[in-house]
Amino acid sequence: MKITKGDYWEASANVFKIQVKTKIEQREIQEALPNWNCVSFGYIPHTGEDIYVFQKTFGSPEEWNNFLNSDRLKKLIEMREVTK
Repeated sequence: MKITKGDYWEASANVFKIQVKTKIEQREIQEALPNWNCVSFGYIPHTGEDIYVFQKTFGSPEEWNNFLNSDRLKKLIEMREVTK
């Protein structure tokens, strides 16, 4: 079961950000994204959802792709790429 939907983008070389909108507590999201830093947060009053933006630097593009395609992530967060 997926816990939330997420958007992701590459902020700079091998630095990725994930934004999630959820009613789940930040602690639970951070447990799903170990070693990610929460760099921003907000709240949507009319839906009661929190918005969290997490950031992490990966060692290589392959490391990022392995994370993005991991079964663990796919079970927890439905990811969508943000394009310019």
